[in-house]
Amino acid sequence: MDRIIFHIDQNCYFASVEMISKPYLRDVPMAVTGDASKRHGIILAKNELAKKAGVKTAEAIWQAKQKCPDLVTVSSHYEDYAFYSGRLRQMYEEYSDKVEPFGMDECWVDMTDTIGDRDPREVADEIRQRVKDEFKLTCSVGVSFNKIFAKFGSDYKKPDATTVITEDDFKEMIWPQPVSELLFAGGATAKKLAEVNIKTIGDLACSDRGFITDYLGKPGDQLWLYANGLDDSPVRAADHERELKSVGNTMTTPADIINRTQAAGTFRTLSSSVAARLRRHGLLGSCVQITVRDRDLNIYEHQMMLFEPTSSEKVIFDSAMKLFDESYDWHAPLRGVGVRCTKLISEDSGVQISMFPEQEQTKAEDDKLARTVDDINRRFGDGTVRSCATLQGVTNPNYDPEFYDGGITAGKKSPFA
Repeated sequence: MDRIIFHIDQNCYFASVEMISKPYLRDVPMAVTGDASKRHGIILAKNELAKKAGVKTAEAIWQAKQKCPDLVTVSSHYEDYAFYSGRLRQMYEEYSDKVEPFGMDECWVDMTDTIGDRDPREVADEIRQRVKDEFKLTCSVGVSFNKIFAKFGSDYKKPDATTVITEDDFKEMIWPQPVSELLFAGGATAKKLAEVNIKTIGDLACSDRGFITDYLGKPGDQLWLYANGLDDSPVRAADHERELKSVGNTMTTPADIINRTQAAGTFRTLSSSVAARLRRHGLLGSCVQITVRDRDLNIYEHQMMLFEPTSSEKVIFDSAMKLFDESYDWHAPLRGVGVRCTKLISEDSGVQISMFPEQEQTKAEDDKLARTVDDINRRFGDGTVRSCATLQGVTNPNYDPEFYDGGITAGKKSPFA
């Protein structure tokens, strides 16, 4: 193989980390769940015994317990998952300086320039054994000549397995599989392809490239290339910092939002968090987006361009409420909302100043106050200083948007996002 790419995927990661400190959970069907009191009551991860009982990720806890009455549920511990994720990446970096995370529990590793004369399967097996010995976890490793097929390989056989896919055998191994098994070919895409009788990865690979591009647009052309093994995307270096594409938060509220006052308080909380992160990263947002999810889980999204880029909580909040007031008719209470800034630029970029000196003075004073609050919250903990307006929402006073939902999107994993 010209390139040697590993994709390492931890098996049942959240559940496996929980079983490190609670060994008794290895012998019972168990699942890590969200906080039902905050209406995040879904299955986040499950062990192999729960999987065999039919428990599925993202289903409601009550549905899982109908399938598996003996299911043991435990709360998630993000700090533990982040800790082991960092340690695992440090181990992978012993093998290569090109280690690109794909979520908390997956990584691509480019071994092309570092593997030497060693057999790739042998090295993959060595990594799997070290993960077991040093962390009491298991992983599956895909080895191939590009990132897409390496990812396919790590999913091909689980748990605790190595799958090698070469340029000589990928058609035999991959083409008979459903098109939904191809990375970035989601359920909606697979359904649309099925309408034109393209059901397998081989069907897609052997179809006319121009037709697929016309039918699915630019993402369709990318999928056609992937299906034919034509992926030359690099594995980024371990210390590579992705360009930030957006800064935002979404949240599911502990109770339904039933009036504008509650909506405004919740939007204020999220706008404050978004603005603080923009300032922390030295960025300004040129576009504000809102996401609204009603009680029936219907989702509505709207956006507007700003007169000038900003990191001001007030500007982001006012824009979010303008979008909300113009678009939502209160046909049902709200279950969750989100605020996001896109089209980011550096705060050092040239931005035209106002013709009115008093406006510039007000902006400077507001920015100085905001950065002072940022500094206090950074030193003494998030939420030490908060706007009184946020108390009108239905958010929990201890809610930390940085921890739970949303956050900074550092590039896009999918070309269809």
